[in-house]
Amino acid sequence: MKTKVLIISLLVSILIINCSESSKDVTNEIVEANKVFAEFFNAHNGKAIGELYTEKGRLFPANSPVIEGREAIGSFWNTVFAMGIDNATLTTLHVESYENTAIEEGEYNLFDTGGKKLDEGKYIIIWKNIDGKWHLDRDIFSSNIPLPVPQEEEPPSSEDQDEKEQ
Repeated sequence: MKTKVLIISLLVSILIINCSESSKDVTNEIVEANKVFAEFFNAHNGKAIGELYTEKGRLFPANSPVIEGREAIGSFWNTVFAMGIDNATLTTLHVESYENTAIEEGEYNLFDTGGKKLDEGKYIIIWKNIDGKWHLDRDIFSSNIPLPVPQEEEPPSSEDQDEKEQ
């Protein structure tokens, strides 16, 4: 009986120790992966950006359906460049990791060719480590700049109504 209690105690202790071990801090690895992303972004290379995602990576841009797969994601980024966005800065604020997955919280800034800031916002990326290399798996971002308020049209005046009736 004492042996069983000792074995059970030992197994419970091992389980507690394994569950309480902290994950490896991969913040520097994610920051380096973001430098590669920014390098391709600033070179307007959507195809290369697409290759940074997992095979079934998904991009969740605001006001758009989900975009899935490397080729489609690369095309999305090429469309962004065609809109006049020239370069970006990315700032990693926080990274949590567990085994081969990391979750990054960050901020971005987008600029035109003259250096004028066009947008600023935040993002969450779920990274997957595949064969020792970090790939974007899920990528969602949103602007901090409010959408413009639509201008209300003034109702037609009574004079306009009179002219229409004649």
